[in-house]
Amino acid sequence: MRKAVGEQILGSVPVDADQMIARPRSTEEIPQTREPSLAERYDWLVAMINHVPDYIYAKDLEGRFLFANRAIVLNNGLERVEDMVGLTDYDLHPSAAAESIAAVERHVMESGEPDLGLEERRLRGSGWLMMSRVPLRDKAGKVIGVVGASRDISSRKRSESLMKAQAQLLKAVAKGVRLDALLRDVADLLEEVIPGIAAAVLLHDEGAEELHVAAASQSAAAISMSPAGIFDNPASWRCLAISSGDGGQHGVLAVQESSSHEASMWEFLTGVAQTIGIAIDRHYDAERITFLAEHDALTGLPNRALLDRKLDDMLRRAGETSGRVAVVFLDVDNFKLVNDSLGHAAGDELLKIVANRITEEIGRDNLVSRIGGDEFILALQQTQEDFVPRLARIREAIARPLTLAGMNLQLTCSMGMACFAAHGKTATELFANADMAMYRAKENGRNSIQVFDPAMAENARQKLGRSEELRRAIERDEFVLHFQPQKDMTTGEIIGVEALVRWNHPTDGLVFPGEFIPLAEESGLIVPIGEAVLRKACGQAKKWQKLGLPPVKIGVNMSARQFQEPGMIRHVATALAESGLEPQWLEIEVTESLLMRDVQGAIMKMHELNALGVSLAIDDFGTGYSSLSTLKRFPLSRLKIDRSFIADIPDDADDMAITSAIVSLARILALDVIAEGVETEEQARFLSEAGCHAIQGYLFSRPIPAEEMTRVMRERC
Repeated sequence: MRKAVGEQILGSVPVDADQMIARPRSTEEIPQTREPSLAERYDWLVAMINHVPDYIYAKDLEGRFLFANRAIVLNNGLERVEDMVGLTDYDLHPSAAAESIAAVERHVMESGEPDLGLEERRLRGSGWLMMSRVPLRDKAGKVIGVVGASRDISSRKRSESLMKAQAQLLKAVAKGVRLDALLRDVADLLEEVIPGIAAAVLLHDEGAEELHVAAASQSAAAISMSPAGIFDNPASWRCLAISSGDGGQHGVLAVQESSSHEASMWEFLTGVAQTIGIAIDRHYDAERITFLAEHDALTGLPNRALLDRKLDDMLRRAGETSGRVAVVFLDVDNFKLVNDSLGHAAGDELLKIVANRITEEIGRDNLVSRIGGDEFILALQQTQEDFVPRLARIREAIARPLTLAGMNLQLTCSMGMACFAAHGKTATELFANADMAMYRAKENGRNSIQVFDPAMAENARQKLGRSEELRRAIERDEFVLHFQPQKDMTTGEIIGVEALVRWNHPTDGLVFPGEFIPLAEESGLIVPIGEAVLRKACGQAKKWQKLGLPPVKIGVNMSARQFQEPGMIRHVATALAESGLEPQWLEIEVTESLLMRDVQGAIMKMHELNALGVSLAIDDFGTGYSSLSTLKRFPLSRLKIDRSFIADIPDDADDMAITSAIVSLARILALDVIAEGVETEEQARFLSEAGCHAIQGYLFSRPIPAEEMTRVMRERC
């Protein structure tokens, strides 16, 4: 019977049986052998087919098996091919599965067209087959049945299922699914793709070494819900590390070993453990991001956003109960000095210390926020004790001695307080008023507590209004120059003039510098004002030269803010170029204190001005803190003795001694020297005897408008 079936198949399949045996290419290479018989070829073919792991069979037109290889015979629970010959799928499988197979095979036999690559559930077990069918034809080409071949693709399908499951987990992580929900999803997915698996996610408790069960599959839960129980038989469990992004470990994915777990399964489980690690990292990152959204990264204190929300609640409750709330602005005095001298790392450490000291003092029912730099805002609720003594204790706590970067320090702070509802009913009003009070505390010498006063708001409004007027004055070119001549007492000649700015206010008339320059410096408007003064001074000096007057140096004061501007040198060069004034007739006057703010930077800029041909003078000399070694490094041409040393001459012996010393110092350094604020003949006489022959002051002339200065210069020609 077997031979008959074999002969039928070999005679029907359109494949040359001779091609199934490789023939030698040359009789010289391989000894000649006899031609194998058909029976021998049949036996070889059967042996080959039976050793192929794929399922191969042939059926007649009625769906009866004509042939089946060993793989399909065993898969159907039989022992020999003879046991299958003559049976149909209806004899072997449930009717629904058999009908599905029969329908496909009927279509192949009726159409004569092959059906390739169709996937369907394997008849027995839980795997998958990829099935293909081709028509079985006789020698005449007539369809007499069907030949089928099926390949077990269970491993590939399982891999696809595992990849799909892992992709589902990654998608959940990307969507930001809650960690507890994700761990439940892990358990469900493991149970779905690996039925009967015993597994548990074991995570470290935060700050502890022991593990706890975060999630487990049903099988694992049935075994044990504690690490101790799971590891009663540790040899049967494999632990896959759940790694953290920083190189640490969040815990393990514990899986009970099973012979059914092939390599791809362990690769999948390793990927699951990695995904859980990513999810936990993301969870902690999200918590951190949420925290940072409302807290200061350095100190951990609430930031302005959280402060606003909590303060609104405090004010609402205070309004309902007629209670009081104090809003306090606190600023660490001279914090910039610590940063500059000890470095930013030490400054950061100092801020954390201050934050901790404030937090310890204010208690849990109150609030402290860092809003940037060394500025803090406190919100204190009413108690039986007044607010000011409570703030005094905070100030004392901040002032406790500390050691930072090897240096012993003692801090002070300035505080400004505004109270709800006396000083404002909204957070915005309280913030503004507490801020004003803090700046008043700083103006009063720092290290103090200042309670808001309505007069401060009025002053602030006036300052704001004046600032806007200054801004408009720049746009309208309302600034004019007056000029004070400088006289050589030996020759009586005018050796120079100093340009002094005045504000020609449309309603207030002529406004002197002392009334608007401090505000201009505070608001930053001093820069455009200074540039305008520089252009006007250069232009006027050139105009005098064009009138035929003897050229004289014109001195222009430069503020610290203007001197530190990156484009300062360019502005000076532009003013000279636009006016046509030769640089040798321009003298820039800077204060001694300005130069000492940044000695190296000042020296560099002074050399750049010298390179333009501009000379430099130190104004108000003697009021700063420069040393002789520092002074000689400055590329100066002249010292101007401050008027404060001249005012009490000849009555003050100390002032006379200091003035004489400055004159001697200038002579040693080969610098010209001029005395400011000279108002009496006695002062002029003393200066002349001391060796200072150049003076500037009311004794010779007050500052005067350009037209009058022109007349004075003509008279001196």
